[in-house]
Order: sequence, then structure tokens, then C-alpha cells
Amino acid sequence: MKHILKICLGVILLSPCLPDTGYAQAGRSGLAFLKLGVSGRGLAMGDAMSALVSGAAATYYNPAGILVASGTSNSQLMFMHREWIQDTRVEFLGSSILLGNEDAIGFSLNSTTVSSIEIRTRPGTPEGTFDARDFSLGTSYAHTFSEVLRIGVTGKFLYQKILIDESAGFGIDLGTQYQTSIENLSVGAVLANLGSMNGLRGEQPKLPALLRIGPAYSLPLESMKSKVGAASDLLYIFPEHRTYLNTGGEFVFNETVAARLGYQFGSEGRGFSGGVGVSYGIFLLDYAFAHLNADLGNAHTFSLALNL
Repeated sequence: MKHILKICLGVILLSPCLPDTGYAQAGRSGLAFLKLGVSGRGLAMGDAMSALVSGAAATYYNPAGILVASGTSNSQLMFMHREWIQDTRVEFLGSSILLGNEDAIGFSLNSTTVSSIEIRTRPGTPEGTFDARDFSLGTSYAHTFSEVLRIGVTGKFLYQKILIDESAGFGIDLGTQYQTSIENLSVGAVLANLGSMNGLRGEQPKLPALLRIGPAYSLPLESMKSKVGAASDLLYIFPEHRTYLNTGGEFVFNETVAARLGYQFGSEGRGFSGGVGVSYGIFLLDYAFAHLNADLGNAHTFSLALNL
């Protein structure tokens, strides 16, 4: 089973190189890692983060969110590691820096590696193994236009290598967060992965251009120094013509411990997710667990943020 799953992962990564036969909508875009979440909090809440995200994780979910400081800090640094299907590893390093009250910048590094994919040209013993890697390096900028409206943009360099074949390109994310007239209710919207890649073995991989839009509501429980929050995102991936509904909620007790749940509707691979978080001083540690369908196992995500 382990070898079969690795071969399947290789097929998924190689799908942008293959002609479009029309068999699977999901194969109509490459660089699948650009559709995955990057923080323990976000993944635990079903990636419903367009309106809710703040700090370093916003460089991925919604660049407008890098303007929202965490606590009293002006900067945040975050590292994430995820163990996914078999030998798939995902790492993310992001930062956000406030520049006064109206501007912020952010930087991000996102990498996904599938290790030990077997090389076979005929039945029998494999001739060797190789690794496949996707890579993104981004710079974000956000500006606040009023007390209720923030807009951000991310430009990113993209790179993909499969065996000896390589491809590179550029992408752009555009995002906004708006505080509505209803107290504690905000709305976020993001257009992500707009751009192109050069050819990979004669075929041009398509970026998974997508739209995220949805609300988030937070209810403070001041007597307990706690809060309850809920969010949802409508996610549409343009090349695949697929729509998902991401939903999530969290309870933060005494500004220290958080419990989270999420669900992604419309996905064949994901469903329920959950996680916990702990805040201590300048440190924020989050963990997320997601069960993957079709006997693909479970995904474990850890992220550590520092408020500087």
C-alpha cells in the first residue's frame, strides 16, 4: 500500500505534464500545495481564514491580514511543519511587520516535498528513487484605507522540480478585509494564484487560481477574558471548476488556551478537522489534526509563532 500511495502522489505531481484528457477536473491545475493551509489554527478551522487571519499566516491566506497585529506586537514570525500522506512534508516560514498604523509588509517561504518516489520503466525492481518539490517565495504588502477597510497584495516566485524536469513562474494574490457595520463581524475576500509557469516537459502547468470569500464573527467574553469565534469561506478553484465550503469555530479561554473545530464541505479528501492552541508570553503554539478519506491516513500540523 505504501508504494502504491507514493506512485499516486507522483501521478498527482506529474499531472500538469500530461495532456488534458478530461478525466479529472482536479488534474487541470498544478502546484497543489498552493491550495493547502499553512497554520495550525487555519487547518484546525477548515481553512476558513479569509476574514479571520492575521499576522504571518496572512501572507498565505489573505495579505490584507498582515496589518492586524497580534496582541501588542508589531511583528510576527511563524514556522509550520506538516506530516501528510506517507513521506510528504510541508514547511512554511512567514513573517509580518507593521510599518506605522497604515502599512505592513510580509515575507513567506512555502515548500512541499514528496520523498522516495520509485523510478520504474518496466515491471520488477525499481531502478531508483527521486524527490519531487514545489516551492514558493513571496513578498506581501498591505495598506489600510480606513478604520474598516484593508487591502493587500502578495507577489511570489514559484518553482517546481520533478526528477530532472523543472518549471518556474510567478503568481499574485489580491486580498481585502472589511469590518462591517455589525459589531465584531468582518468579511474577507481573496483572489489567489493569478499568474503563469513556464513549460514542464512540453506542457505549461496551470496555477490553481482561486477565490476565497467569507465572513468571520467574534464574540468577546470579557468576564472570562475569553472569546468565541466562527468563520466560513466559499472557495472556488477556477481551472478545476470546483467549489468548497470551509467552516470553522474556536473557543479561546483566558487568552491562553484555544480549542478549534472545522469542516470542509465538497471535498473528497478532507472533512472534519480539529486542534488546540496555547499562548504563553510571545509564543503561540498551534496543532491541527485532519482525517483524510479514502484510506489516506491522517495529517498532523504544528505551527509556532513568535510575537516580536
